[in-house]
Amino acid sequence: MGCFAKGCLTVIVLGFFLVALVGIGGWIFYKKTFNSLTSTGPSDVRIEAPTPEIVQKAESSQARLDQAIAKNEETTIELTGPELAVLLSRDADLDFLRDRTRIDISNSIMTVTLSAPLRALHWPGMKDRWFNGTVRFSMSYANGEFEIDLMSAEANGREFPDIFVSGFNNTFTEAMNEAFQDARGRHDHDFWNHVKTMKLEGDKLVLTTKPD
Repeated sequence: MGCFAKGCLTVIVLGFFLVALVGIGGWIFYKKTFNSLTSTGPSDVRIEAPTPEIVQKAESSQARLDQAIAKNEETTIELTGPELAVLLSRDADLDFLRDRTRIDISNSIMTVTLSAPLRALHWPGMKDRWFNGTVRFSMSYANGEFEIDLMSAEANGREFPDIFVSGFNNTFTEAMNEAFQDARGRHDHDFWNHVKTMKLEGDKLVLTTKPD
């Protein structure tokens, strides 16, 4: 399996949600509304099976990416939300998210609908709780750091107030980059040494590699 599908998607998608949940968690406990924003079980995230064309495009993009990194060359790949989801579904580390995550990209905004168990956070009362919600954000990556603009967040059918979302952006971006650097240090290969830029453009995630 190529390095983009394994480990790197963990940082992009799962890392985003885990960091968001940490930040949102403080707010939950402060407002004493933990039970209203989490659930005792998963929700039904309606995901359409990828067409053969989507699978082929995702595999082709991954192959081009792997080849560029192996040859230490610059190249650019573009992935739609469904194509990104195909690569995500093949990451063995993310088995618990399989068929529980939908990724949509439109107008340079990524929308991720997720149903995920919270036991990984190791907080009191989390063992049997689930995060069922949707997050919308814009994202770019350059010079070794992410820039995140969180636009809206919904958990268990409840929208987070705009004032919370806008006030959370700076803290979240900082926390995201700290978590990213920590996760990056735990991988044997440094895929990110080969990433020049990554950004959302239109309905695609555009990633450009660079020679190491």
